Amino acid sequence: DKGNSTYRCSYKPTLEGTYTIYITFGGIPIPRSPYTVTVGQACNPSACRAVGRGLQPKGVRVKETADFKVYTKGAGSGELKVTIKGPKGLEERIKQKDLGDGVYGFEYYPTVPGNYTVTITWGGQHIPRSPFEVRVGTECTNQKVRAWGPGLEGGVVGKSADFVVEAIGDDVGTLGFSVEGPSQAKIECDDKGDGSCDVRYWPQEPGEYAVHVLCNNEDIKLSPFMAEIKAAPKDFYPEKVKAHGPGLEKTGVAINKPAEFTVDARSGGKAPLKVQVQDSEGSPVDVSVKDNGNGTYNCSYLPKKPMKHTAMVSWGGVNIPNSPYRVNIGAGSHPNKVKVYGPGVAKTGLKAHEPTYFTVDCTEAGQGDVSIGIKCAPGVVGPAEADIDFDIIRNDNDTFTVKYTPRGAGSYTIMVLFADQATPTSPIRIKVEPSHDASKVKAEGPGLNRTGVEMGKPTHFTVNTKPAGKAKLDVQFTGPAKGDAVRDSEIIDHHDNTYTVRYTPVQQGNLGVNVTYGGDHIPKSPFNVGVAPTLDLSKIKIAGLGDKVEVGKDQEFTVKSKGAGGQGKVAAKITGPSSKPVPCKVEPGLSSDNSVVKFIPREEGPYEVDVTYDGVPVPGSPFPVEAVPPTNPSKVKAYGPGLKGGLAGIPAPFTIDTKGAGNGGLGLTVEGPCEAKIECLDNGDGTCSVSYLPTEPGEYNINILFADTHVPGSPFKAQVVPGFDPSKVKCSGPGLEHATVGQAGEFSVDCSSAGSAELTIEIISESGTQAEV
Repeated sequence: DKGNSTYRCSYKPTLEGTYTIYITFGGIPIPRSPYTVTVGQACNPSACRAVGRGLQPKGVRVKETADFKVYTKGAGSGELKVTIKGPKGLEERIKQKDLGDGVYGFEYYPTVPGNYTVTITWGGQHIPRSPFEVRVGTECTNQKVRAWGPGLEGGVVGKSADFVVEAIGDDVGTLGFSVEGPSQAKIECDDKGDGSCDVRYWPQEPGEYAVHVLCNNEDIKLSPFMAEIKAAPKDFYPEKVKAHGPGLEKTGVAINKPAEFTVDARSGGKAPLKVQVQDSEGSPVDVSVKDNGNGTYNCSYLPKKPMKHTAMVSWGGVNIPNSPYRVNIGAGSHPNKVKVYGPGVAKTGLKAHEPTYFTVDCTEAGQGDVSIGIKCAPGVVGPAEADIDFDIIRNDNDTFTVKYTPRGAGSYTIMVLFADQATPTSPIRIKVEPSHDASKVKAEGPGLNRTGVEMGKPTHFTVNTKPAGKAKLDVQFTGPAKGDAVRDSEIIDHHDNTYTVRYTPVQQGNLGVNVTYGGDHIPKSPFNVGVAPTLDLSKIKIAGLGDKVEVGKDQEFTVKSKGAGGQGKVAAKITGPSSKPVPCKVEPGLSSDNSVVKFIPREEGPYEVDVTYDGVPVPGSPFPVEAVPPTNPSKVKAYGPGLKGGLAGIPAPFTIDTKGAGNGGLGLTVEGPCEAKIECLDNGDGTCSVSYLPTEPGEYNINILFADTHVPGSPFKAQVVPGFDPSKVKCSGPGLEHATVGQAGEFSVDCSSAGSAELTIEIISESGTQAEV
């Protein structure tokens, strides 16, 4: 009793449960009596536990939801209180949710990097590990690494907990892994070589494990991943679960078509099946799982993008053998979406021999190879249907450019296949019109002349197709005998609608040259060309051309070409003094193998006569010729002592000058008491030196004839006297031995035996003084 009509009552329950309290006053229950009181266990904060990513010392980043759970079951009665203070000491907003059965979920959203303190109390007392220190990192940048899989969510003690790490791009940095939890866990990593790796760790005790996936020593987004590892249940054999089917094969799956496979868990015990599928961009793909009721499951997913997909199959949270599966999804084949367009498939406007093209657009057709076939109808290039060559160029945007040139006018069929199936517009039938008018083609040149072509000698001609449109030029040769008529034939395209045709004939006689344009003969085709024999200049002879010719007189000589082959075309060019050209004519001779060259030299001096045969100088050409005045013996001059006389036994010399006397032969005779030997030397300047030897004295007649006519003064009369011998002269007398100054000295000279001659005597002293004789 506390007085004031107030009473305080107390009791100490010894057992938990429901108690009923009855309160009466004056034996009468007061209002609301009896009271019902539920007595729980005593408050035990140490029985509480808190787990979750939001409580990890590191890994959480700003602008990421950090979550955790608090378990209070078995902790008795108490009030749960959670406070979070950020780097500035201010409390953070917290979202709380009662998950039932004594479990509470919490979330907070840090916006500033730094140290956060999470305080958790139960009944006013800290639970184990409270307060929690959390280091929140800076905002996660554009990440090039992601991780997913059952091993990041949970697992079973003694079994591997598997997950996949995938890199985006090439330069992703250095990967790292760490696992924090109730036990140490061995980590294994298997690089698949395609930008991904399979990672597994082996937890040895149940509980929550924090799995850190690091890139360049920093946690990636959502790392650490919190995995709840449970004790292994009985009859649990995930290693005996098998999965198979086309939906798990590396190839063969296409977009927008169900990819199916089967999971056989009949030997795996009792556990939940989970199937996860992601594409290479990290987007999850829905999977339909049908329980067949016999331990097998039919699974199906519908890929939407043509890229690599990864499927992970887990049994009771544990990855099954061969999982994960990597599947390359193809675009599929849709021939009905192939488009064909361009001038090369137009109904009109195509011309023969004009290059054209068309485009095959496969951008929406998926996967498949493009096949092209182009044929022309019979009669276009031959009696039968024929294939047309084409070039196909793959562009960068899943389109193809097909180039071809129609080989002639007529009907064509174009087939376009995709993945071995015809496209909607195939077959495409087109009409090609003629593109040429062969009558407007012109051909000319030495290789088409009736004459002038020689066997074994290259020749050519030109074809002009400018006004004739576009078509194929073709040249064929036919000879008089079997076998090839020509060799080394070629058509040179100058890319201006003109062509040069070269060939070398190998048969003598008539050569047929067929020139067609677009298959049609051009004007004058076939051309008839006479092929002459091979040229042999050694057979050519020149007759009638002397070293000297007479000025003003008609001159001619003959060129004999029998057996020389070739075209037989003789040409001559004559050059006179001072390099002046001299007119000349070449006329046919008495036979077809002879030609006569005629000319008149108009001035005296040196000339050159050039003679060619088929344009080639004949052997010996050019020939030197001297033009001299007309024959005039009166212009010949003869002079010298031998024309007047001489001594017997001594040569008598004289000179003959024929300059200005024209062309003619020189004749010399000496008549006298005896035959006199004559010697004549041509000095090369129009004169000659002559000497004769009279052996006996007497009168001699010297005859000098020019062109069979005596020159002026001929015959010359020469008196030859006996000869003399100075050795037979005898001298005697005292005057030959000594003399006295001032007195005459005498001696005798006997010339009686020395012959006739002039006697000359000179007497000279030692000082050079001459004495008078």
